[in-house]
Amino acid sequence: MKTYLIALFCGLLFPLGFAPFNIWPFTILSLSLILYLINKTSVKGAFLVGWIYGIGLWGLGISWVYVSIYYHGKLGLVSSFIITFVFISLLSLYTGLTAYLFKKFKTNNEYLDYLIFFPVVWVSIEVLRSYLFTGFPWLIVGTSLAGTSIGGWIPILGSYGVSILTLMISGSLVLMFKKELKINWYPALIIMIILVSSFTLYKINWTKEITTIQASIYQPNLTLEEKWSSKGVRQTMALVKSSVLNADEGEFIFFPETALIFDKEEMQPWISDLEGQATQRNISLISGIFAKDPENPGSIERYNRIQGFGATKGHYDKIHLVPFGEFIPLKDYIGKILDIMGINQVNTLQGESYSPLISNKLSISTSICYEIAFSELVRKTAKSGNLLVTISNDTWFGASIGPEQHLEIAQSRALEHQKSLIRATNSGISAIIDRRGKIVKRQDFFERKELKGEISIYEGNTPFSIIGNYFIYGYIILIYMYLFILKRTYVLNKS
Repeated sequence: MKTYLIALFCGLLFPLGFAPFNIWPFTILSLSLILYLINKTSVKGAFLVGWIYGIGLWGLGISWVYVSIYYHGKLGLVSSFIITFVFISLLSLYTGLTAYLFKKFKTNNEYLDYLIFFPVVWVSIEVLRSYLFTGFPWLIVGTSLAGTSIGGWIPILGSYGVSILTLMISGSLVLMFKKELKINWYPALIIMIILVSSFTLYKINWTKEITTIQASIYQPNLTLEEKWSSKGVRQTMALVKSSVLNADEGEFIFFPETALIFDKEEMQPWISDLEGQATQRNISLISGIFAKDPENPGSIERYNRIQGFGATKGHYDKIHLVPFGEFIPLKDYIGKILDIMGINQVNTLQGESYSPLISNKLSISTSICYEIAFSELVRKTAKSGNLLVTISNDTWFGASIGPEQHLEIAQSRALEHQKSLIRATNSGISAIIDRRGKIVKRQDFFERKELKGEISIYEGNTPFSIIGNYFIYGYIILIYMYLFILKRTYVLNKS
């Protein structure tokens, strides 16, 4: 029982390294403690220890899920708790699997196990979690260093690569305090090399500033009920129009996800008049919008789109949709159950092309809401883009830690590509992020005002922009191959 309580406590430490707490050494400490604990546990008990660790990790780390279910799902206290706990329990299977795989296949070489094998197992499970069942790339270890001065490896290796380095630090800490080891300065040297190199690389400019723009981010701060009411629609349209009328020539204006809930054709002649005024003064208006399917205009299913108006042309339709939030998986089967329960089944249409917005020769890489968490998806347009833009509606999660974590993920994307990032949300947290992943300005929860700032525009690419996660994927595969050969050789020699 004592072991399980310690595992739970270690799990609770893990999210403290992420926003809004930002005590990143706690994540490293958490990983060191659970590694030590797994090593002291039997193979049979390792999975349960890892699973309980996950209960602590996800229980605190995604507590914001409960906020959404309880306050907006209208399911009641007990039902909301049960659904949240089931989700946390399922995610904890990943940490349970990590613990089991490490304990089951570790070698007799502690340096190899703690510095190479454990980081690779953990990160390979992070990658698996990011893709399996449409993916949940949340609380990736490397993200905890976004926006810090030791995030210098992120533009080279990305968040997964920095996860490996961070886990190497955790493994080194365990080795340093193992009394039976004769040499303990070697792990300390590894920690120092990682930290010093990270700090040094952080100062390198991989991209070059080519110009600056003036930007205004508008946060309407409407409740979910207000957003869909006729009053809320009129209020948003009035705010959009006044933002264009009051903008300076050449200014960029940003509104959040689905700020305009109608298709362009449904807002005529208002939208044509607005676009004409924006074009005349070279103003760029970039906003979330619900768009009809041109091949089936009578359908109630629409695209979740980010649309350029005025001096900015083009649009991007959300590709990575949220299961059960924007589409029903296996609708032919699950849909029948939802019909009986009386639950709405309208799907959001899935976008097909990764197309940037273009404004006066500037390429704008866009992502909508949850998509910012998928580094390879963002990289598809970020590597040829000059500015990153993400729009979201985090009203579902209130003033919980969820929007703070969402913002931190955006910081990691800015740092991976070393380009400025604009984040526009309905009710917080909107922000301007520089190419180092630092927050220049932010607009907090439930503020209805304008966030203005000068944004640097960059050209060029970081190593991560060019290579992406493929280097890390290759490294993981090579380590598994090496360990397989090592284990096989050991078995053959023993026989």
